[in-house]
Amino acid sequence: MDRYYRAREGDDTIEHMYNRSYNLNDCKYVGLNEFLLPELLNSTMGKNILILKEVKRIKGKEKTHGPLHNLMVTTKDKDSASDRRAIVDKLLKTHFVLLKYPLLTNPEPTWDVDYISCERKNVRQQTKSLYLSMTTGYYHFGKDDEKKIERLSKFGPRPYVLDSWTKDMEKSWEVYRALKPKTAQTVFMEDFEDLKPFEILEMIGIMDWGKYLDKNFDVPIRKAWSR
Repeated sequence: MDRYYRAREGDDTIEHMYNRSYNLNDCKYVGLNEFLLPELLNSTMGKNILILKEVKRIKGKEKTHGPLHNLMVTTKDKDSASDRRAIVDKLLKTHFVLLKYPLLTNPEPTWDVDYISCERKNVRQQTKSLYLSMTTGYYHFGKDDEKKIERLSKFGPRPYVLDSWTKDMEKSWEVYRALKPKTAQTVFMEDFEDLKPFEILEMIGIMDWGKYLDKNFDVPIRKAWSR
């Protein structure tokens, strides 16, 4: 979706998907894929320039306790969440914005926007995926990073740890689904993980991608722990 909206608004440069900086005077689109994370709050926003800073990698270390999903912590407002929403509120008035995980920082859906909820049918696999992402600091990889994925897979949780995390994840999903707007479009990763990018866009109702992107367009990243 980020690739599509960038192209629709006149920027189809793959490098800009990595270089998450925006001259707010020149661009119409802002893809806040890391809206959930504190890096937005720690970003540089002055003189109409927004730069999302890189997240530091975490050395692998098994985590045996603590909330895996942010909604398990609290659904109440926090100062940091409020500050991040203030940035987004301002941008929504002047730019087209794509948010990732908006409900986790905006528990009560107060924005007049379209919501797409991407979920997993297999909660245990999703839990393992999030666990490895959190433990290694890698949420996505490049197309040729198979060796890196194999090397970092050793930090996967032991069975009894995964059992415990999965129970927490199931409770978290109950909270999330109760907060999810009734009009949200729900899709499951298992239904599109093997589709081509243009097929995924069509699945969620974006049919005009051909005006802005070639049929063979790709994205430069891969989901790290989809299996």
